[in-house]
Amino acid sequence: MTNTRELIVIGLAFVCALILMGLPTSYKTSIAERCQAGLAASGQALFSRVIRSTRDEEKSRFLLTQNVALALDNMQLQEAGWENMRLRKALSFRPLDGGTPVISAEVIGRDPDHIYDAIVINVGRDHGVDKDMPVVTPEGLVGHIAQVGRSDSVVQLLMRTRVSALIQATRAQGIVSWIDGQFRLRFVESSNLVREGDLVVSSGLGGRYPKGVPIGTVVEVNQEKRAPVFLRVILKSIVDFSVLEEVFVLGKD
Repeated sequence: MTNTRELIVIGLAFVCALILMGLPTSYKTSIAERCQAGLAASGQALFSRVIRSTRDEEKSRFLLTQNVALALDNMQLQEAGWENMRLRKALSFRPLDGGTPVISAEVIGRDPDHIYDAIVINVGRDHGVDKDMPVVTPEGLVGHIAQVGRSDSVVQLLMRTRVSALIQATRAQGIVSWIDGQFRLRFVESSNLVREGDLVVSSGLGGRYPKGVPIGTVVEVNQEKRAPVFLRVILKSIVDFSVLEEVFVLGKD
């Protein structure tokens, strides 16, 4: 069957060749020119489609690049706006007594696995920083200087220390500690009036932290089960320790 088809095709080709050979030269030339023109037109159309496709691809790539660049510019402008707000707040910061030297610093390091332990700041002994100096933000208390280098220092955060504190409204005193992932004002006698929303500030006792620096607000008050003579006071920190970027070291008078 296959051989028969091949013979038919060969025969038809032979007949076409004989017909073409028998045609006048002018007809042969006309047919050749038409074939050539058809091939040229097809090639030109194909080439044009390739060129258009390439140009469209380049245009799409250019537009995508422009969109990415605009998005990056927008993000940088937003970040600059937030930084401007933080710096304005920092510039307006004044210590409570008005006479304490203030050393501004930027957070340059922290352990991502222990973000509530310590931070590293970009000021040290050469800037007048000394061990145990308190560290604050315009919002409230951060911690104290634990280690001092020439140009940087390690700040131990409040979660790893205890602070003598008092409730600003009633003057009831206690100790702020970090217990089970939350701040608590401990050893507040149950006879004291403590309400949700009360502001807790440092008392100044012990000498490490100045008096009156905000620490947190009361979010829950209960009776201590193991020691009913005391209240169980839970605080919400004034400072968001997870996003610290700029802090202030309070120097010595």
